[in-house]
Amino acid sequence: MYDKKRRLGEMRHIDYGLGVFRAAAFDGFPRDRPVDLAEVQQSLAARGQLAALEIAERFHEIGSPEGLRELEALLAARKAAPGGRVS
Repeated sequence: MYDKKRRLGEMRHIDYGLGVFRAAAFDGFPRDRPVDLAEVQQSLAARGQLAALEIAERFHEIGSPEGLRELEALLAARKAAPGGRVS
């Protein structure tokens, strides 16, 4: 199930990252105005045509100054660590 407006208690994930679509995924949607990608994904999910890959690594949001500072600190620590990785 995919629904940005109606969240069920068993929903435990967010969507982020890269989306790859065939042109046919947009069949039935208007071509003369913008379409919310969530509507396309919800339609695909309802037809059993939406797949996802669950990622175990933490998502780092950069939409706020605090989130951006946190990510910059993590990346700086990674760069400074032997081998370039910090958990």
